[in-house]
Amino acid sequence: MEDLRERIDLIDESIQNLFLERMQIVSQIAKYKKENKLPVYDGKREQTIIVKNVSRIDDFDLKDLYEQFYTKMLEVSKQYQERILKR
Repeated sequence: MEDLRERIDLIDESIQNLFLERMQIVSQIAKYKKENKLPVYDGKREQTIIVKNVSRIDDFDLKDLYEQFYTKMLEVSKQYQERILKR
């Protein structure tokens, strides 16, 4: 059990690092949108990338959970962009 928990800890650290990297890019996108007066939300693109990314999950029992996870991640990205646009 301890070995499994250590592996989860390593995965969590990787997720944290990827999150920070992702949000740095989201920040750059927000600045571009601000400079070009573009909206934060692009529903068509969002649906396209949700479908594309969820389709990569082969495990039927995980597919809907990943969709929830991914959708929430996009919501967090939009919230961060909105913060940047208010500056």
